[in-house]
Amino acid sequence: PQSRKLFTMKEAIIHPDLHVTIEDADVPKPKPDEVIIKIVIAGSNPIDWKGADEANARALHGDLDNHPHRNAGKDMAGYVHSIGTKVFDFKAGDRVVALNHSSGYAEYGVGPAHTTAHIPDGISFEEAVTTGLAYITAALGLYRNLRLPQPWAPATEDTPLVIYGASSAVGAFAVKLAVLSNIHPIIAIAGSGGNIIASVLRVDKGDVLLDYRSEKDALVQSIRKIAPKLKYVFDAISNEQTVDLLTSVLDSQDSIYASSLPGDHLKKIPSGVKVEIAFSPGLFEPYDPSGPDGPKSPNVAPRAFSHAFYGFLTFALSEGLITGHPYKVLPHGLGSLEEGVKGLRDGTNHGLKYLYEIAATPGVSGGN
Repeated sequence: PQSRKLFTMKEAIIHPDLHVTIEDADVPKPKPDEVIIKIVIAGSNPIDWKGADEANARALHGDLDNHPHRNAGKDMAGYVHSIGTKVFDFKAGDRVVALNHSSGYAEYGVGPAHTTAHIPDGISFEEAVTTGLAYITAALGLYRNLRLPQPWAPATEDTPLVIYGASSAVGAFAVKLAVLSNIHPIIAIAGSGGNIIASVLRVDKGDVLLDYRSEKDALVQSIRKIAPKLKYVFDAISNEQTVDLLTSVLDSQDSIYASSLPGDHLKKIPSGVKVEIAFSPGLFEPYDPSGPDGPKSPNVAPRAFSHAFYGFLTFALSEGLITGHPYKVLPHGLGSLEEGVKGLRDGTNHGLKYLYEIAATPGVSGGN
């Protein structure tokens, strides 16, 4: 009924055992720097199942002062419903894509202004929502962690870069951004999904696609042949096996290892290598509140960074410089969320991002 939708909404809650319940909740109201979005399409990320257990969530992002919204959805696309008093770039009715630490698995979600972008004409909600967390994590890894040249000031000399997990959503956007930044040669390491980024790589500039399933010695030899003194690695998978391989080829001095995830496995990286985390939750709350990016610091780098790269996302999509990631829309809207997060856990998505049409959710007008 219309009266219900004005004041309450449906949202999907992922429980620690990954079963999902559809529950009633109040429609959120915007804080001064937030946008409330009537969500059309939501998308899943691996962190949604990894963080369903509170202990795992704390290991991934630490304790948060600002407690997340109850539902774990991070990627959402839809129409602006209302805006906060300090929001000037958006108005009701705008088509937008947004990222938040939570709130996306619902009829209405909360988009921080600095992680919300206009969707250009001709770009679907489905394609737009595949960018989100993966896109900004890739941008953080390349430009905030590795300090590589940005797309508007591209590289003018060879800058060998290894991207491990290049067919994952994060890795694929890292490849796309690196190409736009004229960063070459790119040594992209992927598996059966390598075809996702094969056409993006510039073979004429020395880019190569390697199969992670090859013998370690063969991989090491191939990488060293291209980059005998490798300085830059972006690890979009980040586990003990990737650390073992990549530290075998990374120069042991004055090099940078950017990881998409924190973890004890990173302690095995040699002391001469600088380790950085592409920490997207830090866009919403500082990882170190007393540090240079803390709320009382004049250094507003994380928010400024995301403002710049979400503005660039709109431009890049409109010009065809960046395209979305392959996706699959699951039936029954958020009623299929349990299938989606379990599929991500079990690896059955095969390089696809799972999406959910909110209007198809049971209990939502039009849902079944």
